[in-house]
Amino acid sequence: MNRICSGSIFNGIPQGRITCFYGENSTGKSLIAYQTAITALKEGKIDRVIVVDSEGGVLTRNFEDAGVDLDKVTYLPVKSIEDCSVKMTQMYDMFDQCHREYLDDPDNNDDIRALVILDSFGALTSEKQLKDALEKDKMVADQGMSAKMRNALIRGLMMKVVTSNVGLICINHSFSGPEMFPSKIKNMAGGEGIKYASHLIVQCEKLLIKSANDDFLTGFETEDVDKNKGMYKGNKLKFFTVKNRVVVPGYEAVVYIDFKNGLSKFDGLVEDAVKFGFLEEVRGGYICKSWSDKRVTYKELMSNGKIWDTFLEDFDKKSQEVMKYSNATSQELDKIEEEIGE
Repeated sequence: MNRICSGSIFNGIPQGRITCFYGENSTGKSLIAYQTAITALKEGKIDRVIVVDSEGGVLTRNFEDAGVDLDKVTYLPVKSIEDCSVKMTQMYDMFDQCHREYLDDPDNNDDIRALVILDSFGALTSEKQLKDALEKDKMVADQGMSAKMRNALIRGLMMKVVTSNVGLICINHSFSGPEMFPSKIKNMAGGEGIKYASHLIVQCEKLLIKSANDDFLTGFETEDVDKNKGMYKGNKLKFFTVKNRVVVPGYEAVVYIDFKNGLSKFDGLVEDAVKFGFLEEVRGGYICKSWSDKRVTYKELMSNGKIWDTFLEDFDKKSQEVMKYSNATSQELDKIEEEIGE
């Protein structure tokens, strides 16, 4: 997942920019957003996470189970687009002011090291719709007002996110359109503004895996799967970069999550490791020459990090080389980034 966002397996989403994860329900959008926040907190890259909730689906248990200090997690419920706009604009204005004070006098001021998650952008509705339901006893179409207000919200935050250096992750929904020919890229809810404002857009999809399917394993299975118990054993999640200003877009990552055993952090890297020449696919498994001349099974490969340690840094360098923009394009993007920063 890190690779398709940054080109490196050690880096993730861009700091101080807007990132959007969108897709249907249960496609891993919130999972990736919260895991990103949890990892950043544990590694000391940020000091606080602010979760702006418009759906009522946020569980602080996700952070608690991961061993995160809940004092570092701020929960901010919002009822409407207007409510969200006021709270987030005021919050980012404070972030921006604190960051400027830090840049002016870093010895006497602390920088803001935080990450904001908006869950979800597509669920925001206008106060007019809520008011009509209460006062007129019916839901009246808002004639596109909600979409316009969402666009105004995200465009108003766009530069605040950059100048404050506090990243924003927006979770959004996808929907099926009236297109005659299906497209790999799904339609995103919430208007066009989020598409232009986002530095990185990742489309999320899912496929349930049946219990009898042995093609998908985490490497942590301790016993044979009971093929007669339960209809499904896990989810195959596919992440596809629709837009990316860091590395070339259009890359995808496929991750298998087992309902019982979780996932392996090396899942999704095997195919490229073979392509780059670090692994050789043979009957019944793989050969990693930097580790041993003996064959290793897929299960061993997924569960033994020592095998990956023998070539992971070289793999990362090769990955960044393959996925980066051309020099001319990269220089132009860097120039734009510098102008935005000023």
